[in-house]
Amino acid sequence: MNWNDLAVFIAIADAGSLSGAASQLGVNHSTVFRRLGELETSLNARLFERLPQGYVLTALGERMLQLSRDAEDAINKIQLEIAGQELEPAGKVKVTTAPNLARTILPRALKQLRKTNPRITVEISVGDSDYDLNRREADIALRATPNPPENLVGKRLMSLSWWVCSDGRKPRNLTQQKELQGATLIGADSSMMRLPVFQWLEANYGDQVVARANDLSTMAALAQQGIGLAVLPSDQQERGLKRLFKVGQFSGQLWILTHPDLRFAPRIRAVWEAIEMAAAAVNLDSP
Repeated sequence: MNWNDLAVFIAIADAGSLSGAASQLGVNHSTVFRRLGELETSLNARLFERLPQGYVLTALGERMLQLSRDAEDAINKIQLEIAGQELEPAGKVKVTTAPNLARTILPRALKQLRKTNPRITVEISVGDSDYDLNRREADIALRATPNPPENLVGKRLMSLSWWVCSDGRKPRNLTQQKELQGATLIGADSSMMRLPVFQWLEANYGDQVVARANDLSTMAALAQQGIGLAVLPSDQQERGLKRLFKVGQFSGQLWILTHPDLRFAPRIRAVWEAIEMAAAAVNLDSP
């Protein structure tokens, strides 16, 4: 037995005929006939007398109708309870993002969120690994990517540039790419060679690389110590770093992403909108 069969049974009892029940449910006559037959077979009982004037409940059918209405009321209460909880933003939202974005955008977003939606708790998972939003490893992802997954819904928050950066303690007069020749550089390891900018750096200046890393924050830290120049995206903001010039042929995009089934949940929308506002207020591309 399933609830759909009970709904058909109640409709027949209310309408007094198969055609009336079909009209009420928005299905065809044969579907109602088949569902009633399956229900009576599963119960091994006759619920209606088929009379010229219509379908009339048997004594067992009368008792079944009361039980079915009780079940209908319970299901409606469950649906209303769940819907009521979703009328107001509340609960946990898990956000995944890179370390630099966790420091520059999310604190602003959460400060505003605490004022407007204090019943929401945000759990931040920091790292460059991609969490699976389909498996609910995270609810929202804030990622720098040129090609967000097609199975997710999202919005591009801003464009990102790539900058050649040095430590801020030493004067640098570099203003264009050709001046990189002869400079000591910080490069990427093989795991980050998927990014075109690091492919370019390796192809043109690979013999000048004195250190490599698989993490942008580590590259920035090495540059801060004066070990070499680093090529970093504009969302990578660190104290003690000086931006010299843009590597103009490369650009990226910052996206906010979630699963389609979650996009209209009030708690997800509230966090989403807070992140949007925080991103709009942050200038990541200033020199």
